[in-house]
Amino acid sequence: MGWQLIYILDPAERKVFTRTHCELEGVGFLITITSAQTEMSDRAAMVSCAYELQYYMNAAPDVVISHVQMLCPPALTRSGRWSLEDLDQIICFQGIATQESAVVYRTSRGVYKMGELDLRKKKTSQVWFSKKRLENHRPRISVPAPKSASHQMYAPLYLRRKSTIRPKFA
Repeated sequence: MGWQLIYILDPAERKVFTRTHCELEGVGFLITITSAQTEMSDRAAMVSCAYELQYYMNAAPDVVISHVQMLCPPALTRSGRWSLEDLDQIICFQGIATQESAVVYRTSRGVYKMGELDLRKKKTSQVWFSKKRLENHRPRISVPAPKSASHQMYAPLYLRRKSTIRPKFA
């Protein structure tokens, strides 16, 4: 096996850089992908938040998404170490009589809430991710790009036009 590389997207420069290490801070999502063009399943995508996960699932071309895991930092799990957990569901709640909101993550090992909204109060909700949505995901297939000597990502979102998805809650 050759060098293992980390492909890092710089959205400002619209370029992909390769590195051999990186550091992560906060929650992240590891997405198991297979290239629809080559049928290779030798990579995983990593996104940094629930909104980016939703965007990736809706906009990433040419990849079959088979599994999503949540990388949970010690501050979230209160266990003293990082945990990689199968993701079951993400629900965003917005208070009706307040500007407060919260996001609830359900994983194979626990339920985690981020945000100030008291979930006992009146609220609206929106499912951002579920196992059912994952099962129903169908890849968008594009025309294969010409082979390039430079490093490329399987799902090059940076080459796509801007997302039409807007988060309901800021």
